Amino acid sequence: MIRDEILPYVDGNNLVAPALVTPGTQRACDNGPMYTSEYFDILAKSGQLIEADKKDFADRIGACVSQDGLLYREPVGSIPDPYQTGPDDFYGVLSACKLLRNTELPRRFLKAVFKYKGFLNNSQPGVKTWDSFLIRQFQMLAAMIAAAFPSWKNPLHILIRLLAFPLFFWAALVIFVSCINVPANDTDPRRLSWHLIQTVVPVSIMCKFASLFWYHRLYGTYGASGMRGVAKIYYQLGHPFQKYWID
Repeated sequence: MIRDEILPYVDGNNLVAPALVTPGTQRACDNGPMYTSEYFDILAKSGQLIEADKKDFADRIGACVSQDGLLYREPVGSIPDPYQTGPDDFYGVLSACKLLRNTELPRRFLKAVFKYKGFLNNSQPGVKTWDSFLIRQFQMLAAMIAAAFPSWKNPLHILIRLLAFPLFFWAALVIFVSCINVPANDTDPRRLSWHLIQTVVPVSIMCKFASLFWYHRLYGTYGASGMRGVAKIYYQLGHPFQKYWID
């Protein structure tokens, strides 16, 4: 069971790492929120998710999100990280939010987008830099909206997504062209695209259509193993993600 097998890969911050964690290590990697979210993605997609997991996810990832909605690589209040967090963790966290139906975290992210005018600078909040202007990736903003307002029954959610149509159109284009002619050993773009797909496809027919082409390329490169083939290259030998990842 992945619940038991993942334990040696969890660091002192209660975040998952891509390799075995040496006992006593507080922070084992730079993208703990993303890898932790992938663990919950697998639980959700494999049907192993229980109600307590939703609180566990909210506690682990919520500890890495400030009240203003800025996402950090480790729990807020730890030793300050001088480096700006990139978009990777956002894509990972948003996919898990969508699969676990957590709307609170993505709404906090959107709060930060408005408060800081798109500059999600967690190393120097309020300072505008190109690296921190993460919503230059329109598909990430679409993912935030998809995770924050996912309902097909709530008229307000549907209206918000309709108003964000250009963002979802862009996300569909990104998915459609993503990973074309990318070598099999280049796994980062495939993992990030997979996270984007999990988030936006359930609320966008355009993105769902685009994802069909993306999956066709995925299986053309890795065969029936799909994302498990990606995981076997990316994660340390023996990592449970190599065995349990579900497309």
